Amino acid sequence: MKVLLRARLFDEALRLFEEGSEKYGIELDDISYNTVVKMLCDMGELHVAYQAMKKMEEAGLPPDVITYTTLMAAFYKYGCREVGDGLWNLMRLRGCNPTLTSYNVRIQFLINRRRGWQANDLVRKMYAMGIKPDEITYNLIIKGFFMMGEHEMAKTVFGAMHGRGCKPNSKVYQTMVHYLCEKRDFDLAFRLCKDSMEKNWFPSVDTINQLLKGLIAISKDRNAREIMKLVTGRKPSYSDDEMKVFKDILSHGKTGR
Repeated sequence: MKVLLRARLFDEALRLFEEGSEKYGIELDDISYNTVVKMLCDMGELHVAYQAMKKMEEAGLPPDVITYTTLMAAFYKYGCREVGDGLWNLMRLRGCNPTLTSYNVRIQFLINRRRGWQANDLVRKMYAMGIKPDEITYNLIIKGFFMMGEHEMAKTVFGAMHGRGCKPNSKVYQTMVHYLCEKRDFDLAFRLCKDSMEKNWFPSVDTINQLLKGLIAISKDRNAREIMKLVTGRKPSYSDDEMKVFKDILSHGKTGR
């Protein structure tokens, strides 16, 4: 079944699932059901996926945290908030303790709803449950606070990562640099961008453009040149057109004053 799913042959996989038990004498287990639930969610067939979970129960196999998390993520993705919330509550009511992935799905939903403080409270609950947040968790929380205009809180969360044994990855750096540029905090954006680039983690071209323009605007030409030096040494290199834009920003800064 997994081979069919990897080939995205969903109809064939579903047929095997429906006919397999009787036609081939295959005993369906929790892995089989969870595989089908994931497939149906990927197809956007959320109602059928939910029914597959009900059939799982009827077969004497209690849905597990993987079942609930898969369905919850899909319903949230398609904007079915009430069902997603219901699955989150049902999962815990049935004695399925949320995993790191479950919490990240729930936090993603809260962030999308601009409920960053509630998402941050969930992180505290994760620690209380003995679940260590990962880079995805922190990136979501940081992004959520920036989106709410709580820039200082976003920076506090970023600063707390090291103390909690979680080093920022490239996505966290990208989030920080992007939103700091939006906030016009170019000094901190420069320091983090430089640190990121020295690890060979480069933000998007648009973010680099914004940072270079911002540094030039606040007369931090030297810092802009440092970023440009790192940009020039990137492997794989930027395209000729992208490099031309970067250089034009620096040259305009020199002639504009």
